[in-house]
Amino acid sequence: RNEKIEQGFTKFIHTYRNLLIWIGIALIAIILVVWLTIVVVDKNKLKSQVAIDNVEQSYNNWILSEEKDTQEASSIKEELLVISKKGKSSYPGIKAEYLLGLISYEQKLYDDALDYFLNASEKGRKSYFGSLALFNAAVTKEALNDTQGALELYQSVYDRFSSNAAEAPKALFSVARIHESNGDIELAKAILQQLADEFSHSEYAKLAEARLVLFP
Repeated sequence: RNEKIEQGFTKFIHTYRNLLIWIGIALIAIILVVWLTIVVVDKNKLKSQVAIDNVEQSYNNWILSEEKDTQEASSIKEELLVISKKGKSSYPGIKAEYLLGLISYEQKLYDDALDYFLNASEKGRKSYFGSLALFNAAVTKEALNDTQGALELYQSVYDRFSSNAAEAPKALFSVARIHESNGDIELAKAILQQLADEFSHSEYAKLAEARLVLFP
C-alpha cells in the first residue's frame, strides 16, 4: 500500500512538475511583494514621523519667540500642510492639522483655526486628539463670539468622550461658566455639582466647589 502511495505521488510530481515550479515561483513573488510593501510602508511612516517631529520643534521655537515672525509661520504652515495631505488620518497627519489650528489661532485667523481643529478632532476621534482638538474648537468659537456654538462644543467634549478625556472637567467648567453668564444659574449650579461629584480629583472640581459656595 505504501509503495502504491509513493508511486502515485512520484507520478503526480512528474506529471505536474512544471506547474508546481510555476506555483512555487508565484508564491515566492507574492511573498516578496508583500515584504517590499511592508518595508516601504514602514519607511514612509518613519519619514512622516521624523517630519512632524522636526516641524513641531520649529513650531515650539516660533511660539516661544517674543516676536513671532510671520514669514516663519507661513513656512511652518506650508510644511504642515504637506504632512497633513500625505498623512491624512495617520498620527503625523492629524498632528499637522492640530498644529495648523494652533498657529492660525495665534495669528487670530479664527475661521481657519476652527476648521483645522474640527478636522483634527474628527480624524483623531479614536485618539487623544479627538477631545483635545474639539476643546480647542470650542475655545475658538468663543474667540469668534459664537457663545452658543462654543457651549455646544464644550458639551460635546463631555458627551462624546466622557471621563476618558483629560479635557472633560475643563469642558464642563466652561459649560457652567457660559450658562452662568447667560443667566441660567440653576443649570450652572447643576453642572458645577456634576463636575465636583464626577471629577473629584480634578483641579476644576475644586474650582467648581469654590464657585458653588458663592451662589445664593
